[in-house]
Amino acid sequence: MSVALKKKKKKEDISKKILSSFKKKGFNFIDLDIVIDTDLLTRRSGEAFKKYALNFKDNSGKEISLRPDLTIATAIQYIQNKRQVLNKISYYGSAFRLDKKGKLNVFDQIGCEIINSKSAPEQLVLTTILSSFRSIQKKEIIINDLNLFSVLVNLLNLPKRWKLRLIRHYSRKDYFNELLRRLKTSYDLDQKKIKIDYNRLSELKRLNQKKIIGGRSVGEIVSRFEKKIKDPRDNFNGSQSVKIIQDFLKIRVSFKKLKISLNKFCTKHNLDKSKFNNNLKKLSFLNSSIRSNETIIFDTKFGRETQYYTGFAFSLIKKKKELARGGEYNNLIKTLGGKQTPAFGAAININNLI
Repeated sequence: MSVALKKKKKKEDISKKILSSFKKKGFNFIDLDIVIDTDLLTRRSGEAFKKYALNFKDNSGKEISLRPDLTIATAIQYIQNKRQVLNKISYYGSAFRLDKKGKLNVFDQIGCEIINSKSAPEQLVLTTILSSFRSIQKKEIIINDLNLFSVLVNLLNLPKRWKLRLIRHYSRKDYFNELLRRLKTSYDLDQKKIKIDYNRLSELKRLNQKKIIGGRSVGEIVSRFEKKIKDPRDNFNGSQSVKIIQDFLKIRVSFKKLKISLNKFCTKHNLDKSKFNNNLKKLSFLNSSIRSNETIIFDTKFGRETQYYTGFAFSLIKKKKELARGGEYNNLIKTLGGKQTPAFGAAININNLI
């Protein structure tokens, strides 16, 4: 048997075993569509996302894409099937994504998703994923709760427009860093810039208000712009807020030491620590989900790059290889055209297990 065939057989054997364990946990297997509507991708992540998706046109001229992400494909299928009840879903398939140089990367994944659960699904998804890796020693579990960043921003002495900006663009690393630079230099207080904002608003009002730009309708953008301009532009210490945010993003500690670390951070910057501690209570399930020989690292930067994550997120790492990743995505289904629906899921990267 050739090396390629041996690798394929090993992948199939591992996949069957994992899917069987998912079934025992109550997850129902579904086949996901390989091709999805490109418009749904741009609605979720803007035109920039198209650079990383393999796009082409069907016979009618409609633009379609090979699925770049299986969680997005799951959410789209959930909407199309008009499901309203709790769904525990498992799947196995490939995601197709172009890198920055245009090279196609194929990721083989097995995943499980809990959609529309009234109770917190994090523990079940995490333990289901971890059960597939109990025999693997010396692995790290990286976690974060992206809600903590929102808690931080809302404690800062900043105008509302800046709080909205920072939270909305937290996942866009390069643009977020540009926002910090602008905040540090009090960009908004420049009268020339204020005039530019008014001119942009006038231009936007002349466009079709239903047109989608960067995942939002022009009407939504106009509404946000009007709130931004009406927001008082009094002097504020943007530089100090930037320093606090940068300190927050340096936090990377053992989960056992997280509360102590956050309390020190709050004391240093004179912030209300109770706001953070209230959020940390939601992570108490980790104490019963993680075994003593499993290392948990809390990293405030983790999870930002997965743009649809909204809360708790985790990654399983072995020798710098990511074996699995998961997180909460409570806004994704609404963004794709469905109703506001809570959801949590995770996927195993089969390629990194072979």
